Amino acid sequence: MPDDPFLDVIQCVVEHLDRHKVSYAITGSVASGVHGEPVQSQDVDIALRMLPSQARDLAASLPARFYRSAESLEDVARDGGMANLIDSRTGLKIDLSVLEHTPYFNEVMARRVLMPFDPDGTSFYVVTAEDVILMKLLWRRESRSEKQWSNALSVARVKRTTLDWKYLLGHARSLGIEDDLVKLRGEAGI
Repeated sequence: MPDDPFLDVIQCVVEHLDRHKVSYAITGSVASGVHGEPVQSQDVDIALRMLPSQARDLAASLPARFYRSAESLEDVARDGGMANLIDSRTGLKIDLSVLEHTPYFNEVMARRVLMPFDPDGTSFYVVTAEDVILMKLLWRRESRSEKQWSNALSVARVKRTTLDWKYLLGHARSLGIEDDLVKLRGEAGI
């Protein structure tokens, strides 16, 4: 296990997801910090594809240090949405979101990449830089959150011309966030 308590919590949860064959990808601020400028985060967002039976097994197998509701995990596995785990040692919250079965979210999971998180070889699946941008803009659509915007902008500024703009524009159009993406591209100077 890593010496970093933050990575230790992620690795513990990911090991249990892997054990129960739950497909996952880290999203949110942790993913934007991986692809963009470093970000301090108080929680970890993990997108999942999980069945109710996997949710039951996950709830039963996680160490006692994690607060979880087996019922909430099963509900989100069946109906979509989000459930939380809370690590009693660190207070770190892990938001587990079961993604809808839409063409876009199916592609998010198909494109996820295994990325190293420390020199010892600890690696986790993370959404791509393009999907960090799109997901941040999606979450921002309702809230108009400045944090979501700055995280997406950070990734765009760091990745700049290596981003797949055809992919970004195509999905932004279908998701109804094309205007925000165009504005983001301009603000990033791309």
